[in-house]
Amino acid sequence: MMGDQLSVVAGKWRHRLVLTTALSVLALPVIGSQAGASEKLTANMLTTDASRELAQASATHSFDIAPQMLADALALFGQQAGVQVSADGELVRGVETSGVSGEYQTEDALQRLLAGTGLTFRIATSGAITITGSAQSSANDGDVLAPVIVEANAISDDHAGAADRASSIYVTKKDLERRNPQDVKQVFGGESGVSVGGSVPLSQKVYVNGVEETNLAVSIDGARQNNKVFHHNGTTLIDPALLKAARVDPGVAPADAGPAALGGSIVYETVDVGDLLAPDRTLGGFAVASFDTNGGRFTNDLSSYGRAGDVELLGYFKWAKGDDFESGDGDQMPGTGSDLRSGLVKGAYEANDYHRFEVSAEQVRDNARRPYRANMSNLTNRNDPAERVYDLARRKFVFNYDTPTADGIWDPRVVMAYSESDLSVPSPDNSEGLSASYSGKVENDFNITDVDKITAGVDFYHDRSKYHDPNYSTDEVATNVGAYGQARLQPLDPLRLSFGLRGDRQAFEGIDGTEIDLDGVSGNASVAFDATDFLTLKAGYSNVWGGIALAESFLHNPSWDYSKGVKAVRAENYTTGFEAHYDGFTFSGDLFRGVFDNVRNPTYNGGPSLYSDFETRGYGFGVGYNWGAGFARLNYTDTEITVNGGSASSYDTQYLGAPLGRIFALEVGHTFEDLNLRVGGTGEAALKNTDTQDAGGLALEAYEVVGLYAEYKPSGADFLTLRAEVNNLFDENYASRATYGQDFTTVEPLYEPGRSFLLQAKATF
Repeated sequence: MMGDQLSVVAGKWRHRLVLTTALSVLALPVIGSQAGASEKLTANMLTTDASRELAQASATHSFDIAPQMLADALALFGQQAGVQVSADGELVRGVETSGVSGEYQTEDALQRLLAGTGLTFRIATSGAITITGSAQSSANDGDVLAPVIVEANAISDDHAGAADRASSIYVTKKDLERRNPQDVKQVFGGESGVSVGGSVPLSQKVYVNGVEETNLAVSIDGARQNNKVFHHNGTTLIDPALLKAARVDPGVAPADAGPAALGGSIVYETVDVGDLLAPDRTLGGFAVASFDTNGGRFTNDLSSYGRAGDVELLGYFKWAKGDDFESGDGDQMPGTGSDLRSGLVKGAYEANDYHRFEVSAEQVRDNARRPYRANMSNLTNRNDPAERVYDLARRKFVFNYDTPTADGIWDPRVVMAYSESDLSVPSPDNSEGLSASYSGKVENDFNITDVDKITAGVDFYHDRSKYHDPNYSTDEVATNVGAYGQARLQPLDPLRLSFGLRGDRQAFEGIDGTEIDLDGVSGNASVAFDATDFLTLKAGYSNVWGGIALAESFLHNPSWDYSKGVKAVRAENYTTGFEAHYDGFTFSGDLFRGVFDNVRNPTYNGGPSLYSDFETRGYGFGVGYNWGAGFARLNYTDTEITVNGGSASSYDTQYLGAPLGRIFALEVGHTFEDLNLRVGGTGEAALKNTDTQDAGGLALEAYEVVGLYAEYKPSGADFLTLRAEVNNLFDENYASRATYGQDFTTVEPLYEPGRSFLLQAKATF
């Protein structure tokens, strides 16, 4: 690490997608941050809440715009497409357009409207469209369409572009299509600031800026996740095939992210009918079949979905089955086979294109034999059986109500949810642990102007951590009610501010019936300043009260004595950085620091009232280049974690974070339009980390790993997509840097798969 400077996270760029329309519309990601865009805007046309429509590249509208001055045509375009359009008055003054008429996708229609003008446009994650100059097409060739830059357009984020999103990491629908993730590790491929430990889904945990996700506010479709069941398995079991998007708010999270957003937040969204169904269809579906050579894993995905009037319905099922895989040195890794089933049912009713009611039910279940301690291959000083069954199921049921097209003072949202992670371990004790949460919120966006918004609401959760075996049952419970407000304002054209406050009241009950009532206040502030047309400066701070965190189910001891008291956790986060983009190049740099006090860290024999203080800090940078048909980007993050003021092992950091050290992440992609071929890959390199050696253990060894893919759509068979991947190209024998136990001589860590080839075919109907 570099001295005691405030750390920094690798420049996190929200992905842009470049859509060049010639014979077809093609989407590719490019680095850049829409939060850093700084065009001088003088003409703003409503509406503000168009991100849902623009998040769908297939959205189609009816246009009837006659040839006229471009400034007037853009106003009509904004009204007919239901989007916010902005342009510099000098840029469009005196420019004429030949108009557009007919049924078109939003981007396609705007391309035609701008054809021959020499102008192009940018669509931000908020849905706002900005007209820009320097179109790459000839201004005299009306048949050549201008290139379009769409920034993270698969994210439906009503607050995208706000100052509190300046450092957010967006994983869009297009990112997921490109990466084709088989587990949550691959969801965040190419992001050095997000690390995932474990080589099988059941044991994977996510770390952001070195902080474990149990110290973040994590939600799926708005449902709070409280999944601290057993430290030998993962935290939030996710099937990436169900996802349409994810967002990570590292460090500083806004007040409406939910309670206990100590080190930030992670937001996952599952697919809707609108993400899959073509606008001219009422029914659709797809089938996916894939085979991975390392372990012989077969995976089958089936989905059917449709829309009838104002009603939508989607059903999805996945089944994956395979044997143990081999590590890079050719050794078979026991307990790494696949036996996963997942399903999603989602229905929605949208009345008068205004009120949207949505219900969903989801389950992901992993029921396979795993190593006796599922997050490591073996513990060499114990004579336990090599494997046992871990039957882990994560379920959620969610009701959502919102008003997607609201653009005024009344813009409400209601969420009611139940989620649980249920782990059964038949041997040796026939034990079961349950971590569950009832949660909900009622909030409203007060849209004061196109760019100024205040969000206010109340939320609650009722969390339970429960353990049962034939000898005893135990239960810890926490109930929390909170009220919050977050203002997102733009007082000056180059200045964006976000600040918020929340108060929480918690009632905690221990397994012996001890009751504790406590409350706390949290605050946050973020700023983004467009210093020039290409440079944005950003900073953030939060002070978060998290209440009492429940202990994991499998640690419960019926003899625990709570008389020493149980404390509430509090965290402070500091972030600062910059983003710049010029002529296809993007650059970023970030510093971060997180200080966590009184983090509950109980043990079975040590009691319920043990605590740790820890700190993460780091720095990072990002650089990338977009060449139109492709992109390349490199991120670097250097993270350090200390516990109780000193160096820490991976054991000391459990439920806190991980000793990650220095990590590089690379992602590249290119599309050959004429060949209907897309190629690319990701790479990760972790440098040797001696922080664990300072803590008395082994150093974490360096590794480099590369994965490549090619995806082809046969001409004349638009419904079919063929894909081939080679993962761990150089057959590296390694454990992911976030994987537990590499610093101990008695632990054989859970190694990643060696070289493997994945073949996949997807048919869409």
